[in-house]
Amino acid sequence: MRMFLLTALVLLATSPTASAQPKPEGAYAKRWPLALSAERAGAYRVELDRSVYATTAWPDLRDVNVLDAQGKPVAAALFGPEQPTALPARRIVVPWFPLPTPAPGAGEPSSVSAQFGEHGRIVRIEASGGAPAADTGRAFLVDLSGIRDNPEALEITWDPGEPREARFRVEGSHDLQTWDVMESRVTLMELQRGTQRLLHDEAPIRAGFRYVRFVPLDAAAALPIREIRVRLDAVHLQQTVAWSELQGRRVSEQGIDGFVYRSDGRYPIALVDLAMDDFAVGEWTLESRDADDTPWRLRAGPWVAYRVDGDSPSASPDQPLSSGAVRDREWRLRSRGPLPDQAPTLRLGYRPEVMVFLAQGTPPYALVAGSAAARRASVPMPELVDALRRDRGEDWQPAPAYLSPAAALAGDAALVPPPTPRDWKAWLLWGLLLLGAVLVAAFAFSLLRSRPAA
Repeated sequence: MRMFLLTALVLLATSPTASAQPKPEGAYAKRWPLALSAERAGAYRVELDRSVYATTAWPDLRDVNVLDAQGKPVAAALFGPEQPTALPARRIVVPWFPLPTPAPGAGEPSSVSAQFGEHGRIVRIEASGGAPAADTGRAFLVDLSGIRDNPEALEITWDPGEPREARFRVEGSHDLQTWDVMESRVTLMELQRGTQRLLHDEAPIRAGFRYVRFVPLDAAAALPIREIRVRLDAVHLQQTVAWSELQGRRVSEQGIDGFVYRSDGRYPIALVDLAMDDFAVGEWTLESRDADDTPWRLRAGPWVAYRVDGDSPSASPDQPLSSGAVRDREWRLRSRGPLPDQAPTLRLGYRPEVMVFLAQGTPPYALVAGSAAARRASVPMPELVDALRRDRGEDWQPAPAYLSPAAALAGDAALVPPPTPRDWKAWLLWGLLLLGAVLVAAFAFSLLRSRPAA
């Protein structure tokens, strides 16, 4: 009997219920391939869009993650748009290629053909005609196909040394075949006299072109270019408020009439506004909750909403939520006065958040979302970004990455919580222990019955 109990206890101690089990990674509903603006940037930032917020299953977005080409998660963390770690980069290193210089009096440079890689990025340049190979490099091509933000200028870094001055015509193209002149004359120079130094190393460009070509206008020697960076438009980088417009229905709860709205995603709502062509001036309050079984909480108001037409139309300003940003799914609008016949359109404003991730594993990368089982691992991303910044310069920021169209993975099935697994081994062991206790009790009772009378 003693041996039986010892065996049962050993099996119980080694049961899966007695030790922590690793959680399965689980399937995701959708994936978004990521287009990187630059190679070997170390870290990237991707701005979430409406489709990601509409797919996630959790209020804290724990199921939004970044995977490499092998399906393994990389170090990633979610940040608000105003946090220093997630601020957009102002300058990004872009690839460039030397081109043969056109012959004197030829007018146009040699024709250019290219071998393209992923997302239209140039892998190799081939040019026909032009000057001999020894003169290659006076003309050069800059690849901006990985940039989706508005560029402002190209900053060219070359090896310092002897004074130099070179003049170029700057052209832009979408397909490397048709070229438009962006700047008819740009001068790049480096002059020095004693301790004074004059440097002009940038060329203004316009947005809307994937490739930029510098055509020499003089016989100056080729620039010993070390690096070319694109400077992005600071005004364009300022993040604007995105709006989600909801249509409501009239309800009556506890004798009070109002309008109820249902959000389709986990947006970090911070502003509210009403939109309706002829809604009456009224004093409104806004409440929200995450589910039907949770209480309503006051989020904004009371505030007076109005719209005045005429020569100088005006409207009430956007109202910030008193509680800060919330991701609730249900919203209720109430008025102290009579309700209009038609429910006003409820506009909920938010600033998209940013996912910052490290370039680990095997590219290409993809953002995934929508899982009832998966959870993003916690990583000290601010410390990791600071370490990269110490190596790459104080003004360095994670390079932008962009969401490509989503592709379905497991779909809605990934949003269903998995059933709780039954540990039959544990039940069996407990049954054996109970059976052993019954046998011990029966053995003791039989000993008492068989004891002879005094």
